[in-house]
Amino acid sequence: MDKISVRTRWQRFIAEMRATYKSMDTEEKWDIWIVRPIGFVEACICRRLHIHPNVITIVSIFFGVASGYFFFPGNVRMVLIGALLLFFANTLDSADGQLARMTKQYTMLGRVLDGFAGDLWFLSIYVFIMVRMFTMPIPFTSVEWGWWGVALGLVSGFLFHSTQSTIADYYRNIHLYFLSLAQHNYSELVCSSELVAKRKAITSWRRWFEWIWLFFYASYTRKQENRTPQLQRLLCAVRLRPVGELPDGFLQEFRARSLPLMPITNFLTFNSRFFVLVISLLIGMPWLYFLTEIVLYSILFVYMQYRHETMCVALMRKYQL
Repeated sequence: MDKISVRTRWQRFIAEMRATYKSMDTEEKWDIWIVRPIGFVEACICRRLHIHPNVITIVSIFFGVASGYFFFPGNVRMVLIGALLLFFANTLDSADGQLARMTKQYTMLGRVLDGFAGDLWFLSIYVFIMVRMFTMPIPFTSVEWGWWGVALGLVSGFLFHSTQSTIADYYRNIHLYFLSLAQHNYSELVCSSELVAKRKAITSWRRWFEWIWLFFYASYTRKQENRTPQLQRLLCAVRLRPVGELPDGFLQEFRARSLPLMPITNFLTFNSRFFVLVISLLIGMPWLYFLTEIVLYSILFVYMQYRHETMCVALMRKYQL
């Protein structure tokens, strides 16, 4: 195979892979160079085998949940195995979305499963870390963590991790939503009222599973909406008008103001947590991961939310929405 043919195939591979991205605005360097290429290869294999994206998501759950078990013993070998399992689960999480975009198999259930998978990964990881910490001494003392370690893990997971990831993911979807308005593309953004209406429209008991996941997805979406009041005002004003009647320059300015916040939203989701988690476990300080979420991530979260809400207020005033 000559060099020109190799270069052509490589360029085609890159072009096809980039077509599976949601947007370069929201992509991280680690994902672009590592996760997306692996996910794209996995997606191509699954496309040949006619595997549905939701099946990939379900498979990722098993690998992500299993990683928690390997984080429990604490020795380097087991932690590295757990890290590889969690990394592979993340590439599958990337592959399901890439395959959905390649084959146009977009489903609301797929988005719900995607978020549910990540929750199950970290639920398993948190449980095993809390069990590991139970008999570990609190730093600079001879007192074991005991139930204090369990409390620390529960506070970190349910009060901090959950909220930080939920709102960060929402801001990324909002950014993509406004891009879709400008480019007339598909958007995954839905509001809780739509989900509630869909759920109430279900009258057959045979659709019980759909009723359940719509109920939880509506609750998840309502949490995002309740934490972003100024953004909701802006969205209401935008949705009242056809896209062509929005003020000139509004969509472009929203993107320009929202774009600098995307690195923070990315930091608050998976990749940085993965590295902090693995490093904390490798140095034998699992509690450090929880404290990082509670302190460092909270500071970034508050800053991100303040910037986004004040941005929405400024845009509404400037464009009289």
